[in-house]
Amino acid sequence: MSRRQPLEIALAINVGVTHLERVVRGIRDYAERHTNWRFLISPETHYLSPTALEGWNGDGVIALANTPEDIRVLKSLNCPVVNLSGAYPESDFPRIRPDYDRIGRMAAWHLLDRGYRRFGFYGITDVWYSEGYEAGFCQELSARGLDCSVLNVAATLGSKTRWDIGQGELELWLGTIRPPFAVMAAHDPRAAMVIRACERVGLRVPDDVAVIGVNNDTVSCESCHPPLSSIERNDAEIGEEAARLLDRLIQGKEVPTEEKIVAPGAVQDRQSTDSLAVDHPDLLKAIEYSREHFREPIGVADIVEANPRSRRWLEDAFVENLGCTPRTFLFRLRIREAQKLLTDNPDLQPGEVAVQCGYSGTRQLNAHFRSELGMTAKEFTKAEL
Repeated sequence: MSRRQPLEIALAINVGVTHLERVVRGIRDYAERHTNWRFLISPETHYLSPTALEGWNGDGVIALANTPEDIRVLKSLNCPVVNLSGAYPESDFPRIRPDYDRIGRMAAWHLLDRGYRRFGFYGITDVWYSEGYEAGFCQELSARGLDCSVLNVAATLGSKTRWDIGQGELELWLGTIRPPFAVMAAHDPRAAMVIRACERVGLRVPDDVAVIGVNNDTVSCESCHPPLSSIERNDAEIGEEAARLLDRLIQGKEVPTEEKIVAPGAVQDRQSTDSLAVDHPDLLKAIEYSREHFREPIGVADIVEANPRSRRWLEDAFVENLGCTPRTFLFRLRIREAQKLLTDNPDLQPGEVAVQCGYSGTRQLNAHFRSELGMTAKEFTKAEL
């Protein structure tokens, strides 16, 4: 029997960007297991623009449809297209995307845990994923009675706009918020701009301003001074789901009409958020004790015993300064450590993770995972692979 001719699949994705490389890895992992695809990418630039595919006669495309011209060209192709872009609220093609709202809320939780009560969001005008991050971030803060100052600047998608557009406006905006405060940016390069702007106007990161981005692009994050904290989008799963969807489209199989939304990964905590916006020494002592000992099976009673203040005082101080009880604070420390362990060591069994994070057992670990992420620890590990 003759071997089936390989199908040519175009990856109209910038594979030189770290988080998109992880997407491509997920696509290729699926393709190696299930298909005979061969991939078309740009040989020199590593970025095959959707507009470069005009007139191409291939079998399928996975693309970032970021501009009207991208969409026009992709529509003209005689093959299935899967879109990974969140630039627009509606997609002309089946789409796989991260949970933008959830990512915004995760950023808020991360910064609230550090005692911040004043916040800013630095986003991009008329870019839908930025609006999604902003909505999740601001709604989570609003639920706790907190406001958020917002600055949106013009996007550079598909334009010849200078990369540093809005830099002066950013510096002025930072001066309108009283330190200490915390800023979420719509992605890591924008968060890097916040860090540079803080340096120019004399604000210290993270002492005066904590900064967090999205995508965990290690080049951007680790080139910042200080290094940038960022939220992972779960890119490998996005890539695998995109490849699975394209495979079904090529085979003419039925696909869901609604877009696939992928749960985010973990917060990668670096120096840009390594601070506590808390003044009271006894509350600081309780927070530091919790951070040092949460991997042990401690409870609120242990935090109280290690502190000169009463349990009632600590309960009130945590709620007033961190927006949560000491018990919830411990819960958040443990669940985020568990996420990190499972992301970094996917072969770890849930029972081992439970022990390393101070849980009483797998049942408590899974109860926290369901509450926070809507899935068990094992399901989280599977989603990360």
